[in-house]
Amino acid sequence: MRKCYATALVLISWYLMLPPPVFPPVQDASGNYKVNSTAPMSQWLKFKTLESEHACKAQLKKMEPFYKCVKSDDPALKASVPAPAAAGGPGTSTVSGAATSHMQ
Repeated sequence: MRKCYATALVLISWYLMLPPPVFPPVQDASGNYKVNSTAPMSQWLKFKTLESEHACKAQLKKMEPFYKCVKSDDPALKASVPAPAAAGGPGTSTVSGAATSHMQ
């Protein structure tokens, strides 16, 4: 039983996360590209994978203030599932369905 528990602990890692860039790309006065730090965590980019929270926070001290350390099993990393399309709406699941709905 202990071996399974220890294995589970090893599988959890930490991510040094970077917010997605603003589109279209915009540079600030210092020439750095702006990032969307208000985007949901599921849209952030995994910059680096680290073995522990301590290692992640040590790396974080060297980074820009908008980076974050996030545990690999954090529920915020999962993308939210979009709501299904309303019944009777145009079909966009296939190219032919989308083309047909626009040709009416």
